[in-house]
Amino acid sequence: MSLARISAAFILAAALSLTAVAEAGTINSNLQIEAGKTFELGGGQEGGFVVTGTNTGPVAVVVLGQREGSAPEVRGTVQPGGKIDAKFAAGEMALLRNTSGQQMARLKLKVTGDTSSLGMTYSANP
Repeated sequence: MSLARISAAFILAAALSLTAVAEAGTINSNLQIEAGKTFELGGGQEGGFVVTGTNTGPVAVVVLGQREGSAPEVRGTVQPGGKIDAKFAAGEMALLRNTSGQQMARLKLKVTGDTSSLGMTYSANP
């Protein structure tokens, strides 16, 4: 079997695994956020979701919520070793912002609730 076929099979298996996890209503992640970046989760989903976990990295992470057409609202700051427990409403986006311009942020997260249609992306910090 060629390397291209192996890679395609692996990607398909990973996609199916992620779908099964999302359909079950739970996403587990060892999230890394590059220096100067914000992880964006959700926005436009029909139901709410909850993000829980621990900051396992060396830098603080600011947790914000943003409804469509509104400015982001700070929910709190999670220091290294600290816990996160934040609820987001239907259509609301969770923003996890790395406060460092030099170091990677790391979080061990569990996302529950309406996870079947959550978009995920990164953006530069404002």
